[in-house]
Amino acid sequence: MSQMQEIRIQLEGVSTVLKTRRFKVPAYQRSYAWEREHVESLLTDINDAIRNKENEYFLGSVVVTGPINQRYEVVDGQQRLTTVSLLIAAIKDIFLRDGDTDVVASVRSEFLASTDRKTKEKESKLVLNEIDNELYQELIDSIPNVEADRFTRQSHKRLLEAARTVFNYIEELCAKSRDAEEDLHAWLDYLETNLKVIVVTAPDDSNAFVIFETLNDRGLELAISDLLKNYLFHKSSDKLEETKNRWLSMVAVLESASDDPLVVTYLRHFAMSRYGLVREKELFGVIKRKVTSKKAALQFSSDLRDTAKTYSALINTDHEYWSKYDAKVRDCAAALNLLGMTQIRPLLLAILERFDAGQVRKAFEKLESVAVRFQIVGGVGGGTLERIYSETAKSVSEGKLTTASDIIKAFTTLPVDSAFEQAFAVATISKQNLARYYLRCLEVGIASTDECEKVPNKDTMRVNLEHVLPLTLGADWQDTWVADDARAYQRRLGNLALMSARINSTVGNEGFSAKKVQYKKSSFHFTKMLSDFFTWDKTSIEERQKQMAKIAVKVWAVK
Repeated sequence: MSQMQEIRIQLEGVSTVLKTRRFKVPAYQRSYAWEREHVESLLTDINDAIRNKENEYFLGSVVVTGPINQRYEVVDGQQRLTTVSLLIAAIKDIFLRDGDTDVVASVRSEFLASTDRKTKEKESKLVLNEIDNELYQELIDSIPNVEADRFTRQSHKRLLEAARTVFNYIEELCAKSRDAEEDLHAWLDYLETNLKVIVVTAPDDSNAFVIFETLNDRGLELAISDLLKNYLFHKSSDKLEETKNRWLSMVAVLESASDDPLVVTYLRHFAMSRYGLVREKELFGVIKRKVTSKKAALQFSSDLRDTAKTYSALINTDHEYWSKYDAKVRDCAAALNLLGMTQIRPLLLAILERFDAGQVRKAFEKLESVAVRFQIVGGVGGGTLERIYSETAKSVSEGKLTTASDIIKAFTTLPVDSAFEQAFAVATISKQNLARYYLRCLEVGIASTDECEKVPNKDTMRVNLEHVLPLTLGADWQDTWVADDARAYQRRLGNLALMSARINSTVGNEGFSAKKVQYKKSSFHFTKMLSDFFTWDKTSIEERQKQMAKIAVKVWAVK
């Protein structure tokens, strides 16, 4: 109670907040997250408030702790503080462009960055996390002069977009104004005095996290990852630093795996690997019910950190993680990525945690076949697949399913051989990488032991995809194919073949009789088969694809 009484709440102009304090975004906080629409909404609201002479416009709240070393740590509010700082920087840049250096110096020192009178070093009013700070400091120095190509992360792109948006908005505002200088000063005055934020200052993180969870700020809704992170921090009590470090480690691993934001997706997949289907909006509530003590919070954060490495390996299958498994496991993981089966990741996480290496291989092989069957047969939506995989993952985590065979038996809606063969016989594959995958697997499936050297090379520079009936019809093909029929059959799997890139470049759009000579030379079974056909029409494509379908049932067997 005594600590809660130390919490201070002040209503101030947002620029005054920047003017009178220095802030730091701690490393564990997510990077800049506002999209262009959120920035534009803020600009429009401020402009409307100024034009309507509104005495106050409430921007929301900022929750901070400290100060530590004369800086307050931002628990919540970095998006608004950062965007307003970029807005002030844009106004400053317009004054600089117009040659008003006195105003530039004043705005910079009061709201953006001052200079230490002893060390002569620049002291920024706001410091972002390590990922964003270098770019942010360059932007508040001069938005037009930043070399955007040097910054490639997703949060960098959002920061750059925000900076360009505010600069262009202010520039356009000045172009339409009768007195641009007066309007710019009006904006600065409004930001300092009338655009209000509630600054909540807590003595330590634990109190700040309680406050954070109860707030519903303007702009982006509270990110689920932020809610969960701060809940774990609060529950960790005196072990807070341990949980912080584990969270930071998790985020670093996920950021190294992909440029796209992964944290929320990973948190949901992690939860589903243990608890079954969890919708994104339910995620925080589910974990809050499961993690109710300091011990549980510490264990949960440790599990999140450790499993993030596994999740990263599922995304990047060149990861060293796979060295402890048979090479086939890595190949299956890569195939599942190629097939776009992100819904299966909770189940893969559960298997990798609970099964031994031998059962992992068997399970991954079977699940690749399951994924292909679901994709070829169709009729099962992403939501249904997510439910199927997550509920199976829960059973694996609970020890109810202990082998690959158990998992397959649990799939009550798995397409049977007859349905799969029938669907495969008429499948159209639009994506070339998927078509190559299916053809490679068919060739591997039909090859005998002494023909292993004839397995197709994955290098598309050496072995690529041939459309027997070409996508662009030459004169030879126009005599025998109607345009509508050609469009319907050009991407049928029966019309596709693997060929040496060198040979494929020579046959091009030639007629079928000329192509047959090259097909006959191929060491690939289904490519060489093409030379057995006298003509290449709809019946020929359908017959070849039916033969492929018979092999497909064996290649992607599930029993």
